[in-house]
Amino acid sequence: GRLNFKLLLNLNFQKIDYVNYDKIKNLIFKPDFFKIEKNSIVQNFDFINLCTNIGGKRGIEIAKKNIFGWYRFNKFNSKFIWNPEIIANRIINIVYNYNFINSISTKKDQRYLEKIIKVHIKAFNKFTLTKKFENYSLTELKVFILIKFFNSEDFSNIENNFTKIVDRQIDSFSMHKSYNILDHSKFINHLNEIINILLFLNIGVPKIFEITKIKMEAVLAQYFHKDGTIALFNGSNNNNLTKIIGTFAEKQNLKKIQFPDETNGIYFFEDKNKKLFFDTVQPTSSILSKKLSAGTLSFELSAEKEKLITNCGAIEKSGDNASYLRYSAAHSTVVLENTNISEIRENQPHIKFPQTVSFKKQENEGKYVLEGSHNGYVKNYKKIVKRKIFFEENKNYLVGEDSIISATSLNREIVYHIRFHIIPGITITETNSKKNIILKTKKNIVWMFKSNKDLNLEESVFMDKNVIKETKQIVIKGVTKQNREGIKWSIQKM
Repeated sequence: GRLNFKLLLNLNFQKIDYVNYDKIKNLIFKPDFFKIEKNSIVQNFDFINLCTNIGGKRGIEIAKKNIFGWYRFNKFNSKFIWNPEIIANRIINIVYNYNFINSISTKKDQRYLEKIIKVHIKAFNKFTLTKKFENYSLTELKVFILIKFFNSEDFSNIENNFTKIVDRQIDSFSMHKSYNILDHSKFINHLNEIINILLFLNIGVPKIFEITKIKMEAVLAQYFHKDGTIALFNGSNNNNLTKIIGTFAEKQNLKKIQFPDETNGIYFFEDKNKKLFFDTVQPTSSILSKKLSAGTLSFELSAEKEKLITNCGAIEKSGDNASYLRYSAAHSTVVLENTNISEIRENQPHIKFPQTVSFKKQENEGKYVLEGSHNGYVKNYKKIVKRKIFFEENKNYLVGEDSIISATSLNREIVYHIRFHIIPGITITETNSKKNIILKTKKNIVWMFKSNKDLNLEESVFMDKNVIKETKQIVIKGVTKQNREGIKWSIQKM
């Protein structure tokens, strides 16, 4: 179909911009910055949004010069910058800012911009021909809908296509399968935009869009600690905390939901005193698993509006997490022979990962038992790892029992480390017994950490809004002497 460019006027549905511009806000004043290949803000055309912040003639000229320069420089480039997701981002950023870019344009400039849009739409259509719909990102779905609109084409399959995406990318509990709170929030944000696009185009919004949004918002509301920060699993960080909260800020009284008794995911429990998270995600070879950390059976704990036990968190470098922060040792979990539970490769799905991660929850009169296990170490070390966590509603304690179990009749002596990363700002005092450690929080609340094995203190790091902070970790280390090695530990408010 022939594109009607008049339709591009006033098409900006952006709700929340999740791009982190802090480190590169001066980028746009560099000559020919469009040549920087390994920068997502350049390749996605996010720099246009920076130019709109400058505004006026100067902002428009910078945006236009670099869009045109980028196109001349890259139009015959066959590298990663011409993949559907990146093409979709560029189309969205041009379309949403079309008025701004064209507000002081000659006819020649306008025609050139229209040519660039046409080339992008043609490339998007070509590259998505071979892509299954269930693998579309919501950015790609947005562009798919807009292209249908520009070409006056039929929308009747939108519901069916979106259902495929939900079935593939969202689990039965309505959690995004990256198990990353930021990616989950971005999905909701894109969903809000798509609903607004459909409303603007006078197309009925299928029920599945609204239902998915409501369920995902209810889930998102659960992944906050008692101190208001988010749970740090699978590359999540607190850089975008206000944006994540903004994802459902207009919602009052989001329905409290309970985590299912037996399911794959990041378990949560909350009472008036404490909040607990426990990672029982089953990795897969799907591309959605590529961002998962090797932190199976790690947990985080907050109480009395303060966080106590944490994972190390994530650092944002152009949207990806530094790989060492995905290692098992960066999580509060059981590690054998200082190796990862899952084998992590940069930007690839996990090569090796636990084939079985199981989770069970029992509850009786306010007393809970969580039980998780994984076989991620069976191949190399013939060991199964099991973690049990006991707690009571409205009581300030947690008891843990970690078991390292031989998968064969012979015991193999294996070195284990059980790590508990402590949030910065807590005063840690070792006692003479080696079995107890005293933790004193900023609010002067005292907790006792105990174990039936010797406790050691080691250095650790914590990522706080992209700043690396030094902290400590409590470590239980030893060698498996028997077929079933049991290690007990507890943390209790004094």
